[in-house]
Amino acid sequence: MAGPYQGTKLINGEDWQPYQALTVVTPPFPEFYSGHSVFSATGAEVLKRFTGSPQFGNCFTQAPGTSSVEPGLTPQNPVTLCWNTFKDAADQAGLSRRYGGIHFIPGDLTGRQIGRQIGAIDFEYAQGLYTGQLKPGQ
Repeated sequence: MAGPYQGTKLINGEDWQPYQALTVVTPPFPEFYSGHSVFSATGAEVLKRFTGSPQFGNCFTQAPGTSSVEPGLTPQNPVTLCWNTFKDAADQAGLSRRYGGIHFIPGDLTGRQIGRQIGAIDFEYAQGLYTGQLKPGQ
């Protein structure tokens, strides 16, 4: 990506920009776990346990020209994303951080793994509070 409204072309590495609004600065830190991967996977795990099923079965369509990075230009055609499971949606959220140039593979995948563990712990804790087996702060 050469930058908003510049399309895809060969550029020097020092000119590379992540695919996000120019007002958003790529975090100046070394690779850490992707927060988006963590909280998306956490949410997917909690929803799976709450509903008793991994099935999500939902889609979203981005209308042409409605990009917040390149409004009026992208996407050129409708883009529809569908997720069979909550995990599929969470995985795509994590993957988007790689596509956007924010994280590398380990930060995404490790974040997802940690998120699933957090989701399981959180759900069990919430269940304990709901059933009265636990008190807040236990």
